[in-house]
Amino acid sequence: MPLHEMNRVSLICGVALSLLVGCAPPPKTVLRVPLYPYIPDAAGDKLSAMAARIETEFERAHPDVDLVLNPSCFTDDFYEPAQIARSLKGEGECNYDVIETDTAILGELVAEGGVRPWPRLPKNIEWHSSGLLASTHAEQNAVYGVPHWLCGHFVMSRDESVRQARTTSALVQALEARHTAVPDMAFNMLGSWNLPSLYLDGWVDAHGLEGVRSAVTTSSYDSEVLQSLRAFASTCDASGGNPCLDGTYDLEENADLPAKLFAENKADATAGYSERLHVILKSLPAGESPSAIKISSAPLAEGSRPILFTDSYFLGVRCTGECEQAALDFVQYMSQASTFEWLLMSEDAPEGTRVPRYLLPAALDVYKAPRLRADPFYPTLEEETRNGGPFPNSGLYGIRKQMRDSIQEELIRSDESHTTNR
Repeated sequence: MPLHEMNRVSLICGVALSLLVGCAPPPKTVLRVPLYPYIPDAAGDKLSAMAARIETEFERAHPDVDLVLNPSCFTDDFYEPAQIARSLKGEGECNYDVIETDTAILGELVAEGGVRPWPRLPKNIEWHSSGLLASTHAEQNAVYGVPHWLCGHFVMSRDESVRQARTTSALVQALEARHTAVPDMAFNMLGSWNLPSLYLDGWVDAHGLEGVRSAVTTSSYDSEVLQSLRAFASTCDASGGNPCLDGTYDLEENADLPAKLFAENKADATAGYSERLHVILKSLPAGESPSAIKISSAPLAEGSRPILFTDSYFLGVRCTGECEQAALDFVQYMSQASTFEWLLMSEDAPEGTRVPRYLLPAALDVYKAPRLRADPFYPTLEEETRNGGPFPNSGLYGIRKQMRDSIQEELIRSDESHTTNR
């Protein structure tokens, strides 16, 4: 029998034998990924429809991978680097391969030995420079995070003069000029990350991005920045005190209260991350157009220089070989403009109820997507943040609570003095 005939018979016999003995297909590579949870729950289902669509679309393109998003056993705190590192090293109660969390703890995650640099970034993506810098370990000159979301402080109002205010004093004057019966501002300034990040934002507004790492300290606070934060906090004064500083808005059940008060015309303005727009638009009185809302970068000193947080994907030290390839494929899918677009436009929510999430994509090319270009807010958000720099990605974690308490004490003391003098 000729050799080619023998090979053909061998192949046929091999296939037949496989069918007879019921050979199983090769096992899939399991990739376990907890997603950053603090984003608008557009469908009101704890992000389950969003996760299901991501899994379905990714596995359709990569049938050799079993993607498990938000594993049910996951109980780690997204801001506790020691917990995260243990799980990424396979030492936790619920081990996973990649995690999406804040680059503010990048230095601590690296020090804990739970993450390693990505071998490469997703291809053909126009990244925001702030996201890349925040995801890079400066001392090692290595990229440990694939940027996903950016976050910055904004002011939302219905007044054009408020929108145009680019210093704290101009903002205070614009709000006072409204002469309404409701508080000028509703905004949660507390939280172990909120007040320190507002201080750092104000420091950059006052002095520029260079040297901001020196402001991550508990030894002394910049008097100019504190004065501006006092003025900003004073816009929250009400007859019963200052709910922005006394903890009223910091209660878990009141997380959306400032945005809702503004939406319902019970406060002239609110402040926070851009995704507060999602809550505001859902809470607008019937018949009011979203176009009435004005948004601009929050001026937290006598200047306005945006500074941005970044949420990135971190690769676990155990995720090598086939796991690493699955992780690379996953972050490539998540970085595509088409994926960003449906996430931002809340397509996981039922039709007729969809309100955009108004998160800031870390990939600039996403703003070119048709629905973002046509949106009343996204072009402004792009313009307001294009030149933003990164928050420090190490050092804040260990001192943030002490910073919060010290700065809060300074602001409350000043607020009480201001109330007495009036």
